[in-house]
Amino acid sequence: MGDDGLAMLRHMRKQILGNPAPYVEVRAAAISVGLDPGGSECRALVDELLRAGHLQRYPSSSLTAHGLYRLTDSGIVAADEAALLEARRRAQLTDEREQ
Repeated sequence: MGDDGLAMLRHMRKQILGNPAPYVEVRAAAISVGLDPGGSECRALVDELLRAGHLQRYPSSSLTAHGLYRLTDSGIVAADEAALLEARRRAQLTDEREQ
């Protein structure tokens, strides 16, 4: 999965913090990574996240049509792992600059 897909997952992970249900809005996640929410690249990323099992369609097809999906447990794990890797990368860069 590419950087945009991982960044969207991290944004979706933030969307569910403190919420009882893991439902996320694709539009906000797409905008957060600089994608057009109605564009083909965004649709391709959502399809990739669905195929990978990181997202599931909302039980109501009308809500899915409005960009609402469920972030799965594997999506949460992938988002957390991506955030951890990003934090390690940043720490390494900071260490290298200080030396």
